[in-house]
Amino acid sequence: MLKRSIFVIFLFVISIIIGLNLFSSRGHHSIGLITPDTFNFITLIGACIGIALVLVFKRQIIDMISKIHNVFLVTVVLLVSVFLQLAVIRFFGVNPSWDFGVIVNSAKHLLATGEMTDYFIKYPNNILLVSMLALVGKIFTPDLLIYQAVNVVLITLSQYFIYRITSKVAGHATGVLSLFVSVSFFPYIFFAPIVYTDTISLLFLLIPLNLLIDRNGDFRNHLFIIITASIFFSLGMILKGSLIIFIIALSIVLFIFQKKWKKTLFILPLLTLLIVKLCFNFFIYESGMIDKQQVQKYSFPVTHWIVMGQNDVSNGKYLKEDFLMTDQLLKTTTREQVREAHLNELMSRLKEKGWKGNIQFIIQKLTHTWTDGTYYSLNKLKRDPIIPENFTRLVDFKSGQLVLGYTRIQHIILLAGLFFIARLKNQNEFFTFSMLAVIGFFLFFILWEARSRYLVSLTPLLIMISCIGYFGINKKQAVSSENEKKELHHNTIS
Repeated sequence: MLKRSIFVIFLFVISIIIGLNLFSSRGHHSIGLITPDTFNFITLIGACIGIALVLVFKRQIIDMISKIHNVFLVTVVLLVSVFLQLAVIRFFGVNPSWDFGVIVNSAKHLLATGEMTDYFIKYPNNILLVSMLALVGKIFTPDLLIYQAVNVVLITLSQYFIYRITSKVAGHATGVLSLFVSVSFFPYIFFAPIVYTDTISLLFLLIPLNLLIDRNGDFRNHLFIIITASIFFSLGMILKGSLIIFIIALSIVLFIFQKKWKKTLFILPLLTLLIVKLCFNFFIYESGMIDKQQVQKYSFPVTHWIVMGQNDVSNGKYLKEDFLMTDQLLKTTTREQVREAHLNELMSRLKEKGWKGNIQFIIQKLTHTWTDGTYYSLNKLKRDPIIPENFTRLVDFKSGQLVLGYTRIQHIILLAGLFFIARLKNQNEFFTFSMLAVIGFFLFFILWEARSRYLVSLTPLLIMISCIGYFGINKKQAVSSENEKKELHHNTIS
């Protein structure tokens, strides 16, 4: 009953997201351009043609992929991915600014002094990323190119894990197709120059998933595996707060699929999160990296992002006025008073909009969050590019329409594939986990401050589920192809 309810809610959520994408797109908006009148219609037609071609020729595509040696194909595709990412770094690199710049510079500062800057008193959630980059800088050198090279490695490893996990769940042919999608996925290519939590967080989803899923595509029941996966998910949550959704999803999956007393294992991910968080806080405070009392007084409470998520000036995105309000309150009042002020402001904003206004606001917020096929990557590349004329050529005139058209078509095709998993009869722990994650991100970013790039952490699941939705589970096909090769080899010897 619970699995059925999750499935129905998932289809409802996906229907809303696809519906918004049919009529709207925010790719142009993210870089300050006006969407041409016919752009949405033409790209929608292009996406529909793409979906139709995949559905009509999916068996031929699977048969063709099954005949190619997987190791060779995967290696070549991953090398292409590295080339594309390095090309973007070379031609569309940016000078570190916004939070990205703070993180890179703070990693150098931490190496030199052993301490964090005052920025992390307000935002202690970014301390793990800075520590990771400082470690990289200590092993190699704290240069931007080194950090970008690490980013390329992490993105490419993520693409490999997407292939590996999909292969376990749906067979090697579908796995290879998921690899093709991930390598051509616009955000993975164009986020390469930007070393931030959006791409770094990918492995904190994919490594634990790969550990949990056995060769049959089911979750392992081994206690050590569950705890290890929970540790990775917990570190991901420390790196990026929205990843708490993965921990909650894992807990629910364990409760649903475990038998009898083993249902109590659902508490393990939550307990692991608590322990990992306490150990991490103990380490950063005891090491002297940052002052505990300062963090406890001046760090922004969670209510800040909930209030900011309800501002209608920027459709629930970052707003400088909200930042200044919280910053000033923390300097002049207690944290309890700050939370109370936030809750009062939240209620005021909700009442001011009214029922109709709140519904309209949510629709606009969802549109800005879920209909940007660039996932805000171009917005970040637009900020202080190293070679400005290259970025101008990328987004101006006809080239810009082709780039944004590609992102919109790809995005719609990807989302449409999620709906097709309704055709699958047997949906195991992986599918339930993925559906819960999509539902969680959908609801979370209605409440929280949101941008389209915050969804990058979810995209591996979108890619894997979409590919399985289109091409199905082809394990028998993979076994058949392997048997044909063996038989051919035997006949040749004979």
